[in-house]
Amino acid sequence: MTWLLAAILILYIMLVIALLIGWVRIRRQPMPPRTANPPGVSVVIAFRNEAPNVGNLIRDLAGSAFPAGRFEVILVDDHSEDNSAEVVNQAASTSPQVRLLKLPAAEHGKKAALRLGISQARFSIIATTDADCTLSKNWLTCVASYFEEETTKLLLGPVKLSDDGTFFGQVQVLEFVSVAGTTAATVGLGHPVMANGANLAFRKEVFEEVGGYEDNLVVPSGDDEFLMRKVFARYPHGVRYLNYYEAAVSTPPQPDLASFVHQRMRWAGKWRHNPDWVARGLAVFILVAQFSFLALLFINLRNPEGSSFVVVLKVFVEGVFIAWMGRFLDRPFHAGAFLLIQLVYPIYVMIIGIGSLFLSYQWKGRRHLQG
Repeated sequence: MTWLLAAILILYIMLVIALLIGWVRIRRQPMPPRTANPPGVSVVIAFRNEAPNVGNLIRDLAGSAFPAGRFEVILVDDHSEDNSAEVVNQAASTSPQVRLLKLPAAEHGKKAALRLGISQARFSIIATTDADCTLSKNWLTCVASYFEEETTKLLLGPVKLSDDGTFFGQVQVLEFVSVAGTTAATVGLGHPVMANGANLAFRKEVFEEVGGYEDNLVVPSGDDEFLMRKVFARYPHGVRYLNYYEAAVSTPPQPDLASFVHQRMRWAGKWRHNPDWVARGLAVFILVAQFSFLALLFINLRNPEGSSFVVVLKVFVEGVFIAWMGRFLDRPFHAGAFLLIQLVYPIYVMIIGIGSLFLSYQWKGRRHLQG
C-alpha cells in the first residue's frame, strides 16, 4: 500500500515538473512588438453591487497609456441593488470612453451581461475584467500587442490576489498563484485547462463564430473557461498566454472563510458541465495525489521509511513552482502559508467538490442552486 501511494505521488511530481517545463516554454516565447497603431479594444465589464470598487477600475482604465481613441469601456449593470450605476454615470461624465448599459429585466447573470456588452462593442478585440480589479496603465497596450498577429484568437492573462496583510489572505494568495501557474503552464504544454475572466481577451468575430455563451448560459460561472475551450477546439493554436508581468491584473482575496467557500463553490459548480476529459482527469488525479501525500506523511511520521524522500520531493517541487510563478506575479513566497496549504488542500478540495454538487451558495446578493 505504501509503495502504491508513493507511485501515485511520483507521477504527481512528474506532472509538476511538466508544468514547470510548460512555464519555461511560455517565458521563452518572444513577446510581440508594440506598434504605434494598435488594434482597437472594447473592454467589457459585467458588474453587480460594486459601488466601492467600480470607480477605481474606471480611473485605472482612464489612466491607461493606450491611445484614447483606440479603446472604449462598456460596463453592464446586472441589476445592482446599490448605487453602482450612479458611480459609473458620474465617471462617464468625465471619461468619454465609458458607457453604461443595463441588463433588461428578463435577463440576469454575468454571461448575459457580457453578451450584451459584446454585442454593443465597436472594436474587433474584446477584453474582459472584473469590477473589483486593479489594472496597470500598460494593460491594454500589452493585450492589444498580441492581436497584431492574426493567429491569436483568445488571450489568457495573469491574475493575482492583492495582499490584504492577513495570514488568511496570504494563504489565498499562494493558492491562487498555483492556479495562475497552472493556467500559464498548460498553455505552454499545448492544452490549456483554465481561464480567468478577470484578464481575458478575444476576437469578437471568433466569439460569435463559436456561439459565445449560448450553450452554457444557465451555469452561473464559467464564462471564461467554457469560451476558452470552444475557441481551443476550433483553433488549437489560437489560444495564447499574456507573457507580460506588467499586464497582471490584481483582485482582492475574500475577507472571511464563508465568502471564500461560497466563491470556490461557485467556481467548482461548472465542473460537472466540463466536456474536457483532460481537465477533468487532471483534477481527479491531483485530488488523489494530494490524499496520497497526506497518507504517506502520516505513515512516515509514525515510522519513517524510504517513501519519506517522495514526500519531501513533492513539497520541494511544488514550492519551486509556486515560488517561480510568484516571482513573475510579484507575490513573495510565504513559508507558513505554503505549509498550511500542503496539509489542508486535499480536505478543502473534497469539501468544496462535494458541496458544489449538493449545496446552494450565495454570490453578489443572489442565492444559486447547484444543478
